[in-house]
Formats: sequence, structure tokens, C-alpha cells
Amino acid sequence: MDLYHIALYLHIVAIIVASGATTVTKLAATRRARARTVADALDWHTVLMSASKAFPIVLAVFVLTGAFMLSRGQPSVWASGFVVAGLTGVLLLFASGTYLGLKGKALGGFLQSLAAKGGDQPAPRLVPPAMVAALPVVNTGIALAVAFDMVTKPASIPVALGIVALGIAISGALGMRRPAPAAKTVATITSS
Repeated sequence: MDLYHIALYLHIVAIIVASGATTVTKLAATRRARARTVADALDWHTVLMSASKAFPIVLAVFVLTGAFMLSRGQPSVWASGFVVAGLTGVLLLFASGTYLGLKGKALGGFLQSLAAKGGDQPAPRLVPPAMVAALPVVNTGIALAVAFDMVTKPASIPVALGIVALGIAISGALGMRRPAPAAKTVATITSS
């Protein structure tokens, strides 16, 4: 047993934690959308926001453990395509997570103000802006593309970044597909 393998283990644990947090946040978002009362919507939103706190920690673990593992090799590896793509993916995920976190905080405040008037009232049918609806799917595409880069280790920066761009494009197209809003939409979340 050496430090490299411990770092690799922590890197893999971070993947497992990220997968679990993704599952919980997507479940909570679906349940929040289907909530019958404001109190239920707020409860599911709280679960989503709590689970999402794992993502910045996971990103930090990825960067720290990855940097440690790379430090054991040749200095030139830092200019490899898979490393540049990995760091780019982390930056994109952090930026996206920050944006979604701010939107989530605003929605939480809105739900709390409704709950203060009575948690048993019917939950509003919230229609998220296209970007808010698409980003969780895009984040998954980024993560899968970076994982592909990490496994295949392309040396070419354009190839590695092209794989990430392809992951964004495919998942973005899937994320933009939205069902028509329900006829009884009560509130629309602000788009900016």
C-alpha cells in the first residue's frame, strides 16, 4: 500500500459520492415538481439543496487526488489533453453548480415565503428556465465525457476537449427537451 493507491481510492470514492449525490438531487427535483403541498415541495427542495453540498467537496477531492497522482509522473503530463480536459470539466461543473446553487437558494426563499402563509396550501407548478432545466443533464454529460477522457487518456488537447464538447452537446440537446408546461402553471421561476 502506498500514497498513490490511497489517492486513487479516494478519487474513486469521490466518483461514488458524486453518483449518489446526483441520484438524490434528481430524485428530489422530480419529487419537488410533483409535490402536492407547499410544505412537501419545500421538504424536497431542502433535500436537494443538502445533497448538492457534496458537489464542491467532490470537485476538490478530484483535483487534489488527481494532482497528487499526476505529481508522481513526468512534469509534461500536465500538458496532456486528458489533464486539461479534466481541469476544464471541473471548472465547468463548479461554474454550473454555483449558478444552480444561486437559483436553488432563490427558489428556496420563494417556497419558504409560501410555506409561511400555510404549508398545506397546494404547491405551485413551477416551470424552471430552460438553462436551469438543462444544466443538471449537461453536468452529467460533462462528468461522463471527462471520465471517458480519464480512461482513454488522449494526449491531444483538442481531442480531449472535443470529447467534453461532444458530451456537452449531446446532453445539452437532451436537457433542452422539455415537456409542454401544465395547463395550471401557477408560477414561473425567473429566467435570470
